Amino acid sequence: MFTAKEIWEAGRASLGLTPPAAATPATSPATAAPLAAPATATADVFDPADFTFESRPYRIHFKNGNSGEYEGDALTTAFPFDPAQIESVEPV
Repeated sequence: MFTAKEIWEAGRASLGLTPPAAATPATSPATAAPLAAPATATADVFDPADFTFESRPYRIHFKNGNSGEYEGDALTTAFPFDPAQIESVEPV
């Protein structure tokens, strides 16, 4: 059996996310590798705070090819998706 922490870390690793700062092994500054720039530029990431959702349905297209319709009121209250995975948001 796996612990919840092991499952969580495996999920993060499969998504290419770095481990939290506390979980990274300590290395001296001389041996530490330089950090690479993120694969996607921040300009390509959808920012729900910059989008004005109205009281109407919206179709959200994801980068994996899926899409769905969601109410603007609910999206204003809490945006439940990873903004990096959003390709486009269109009013229906």
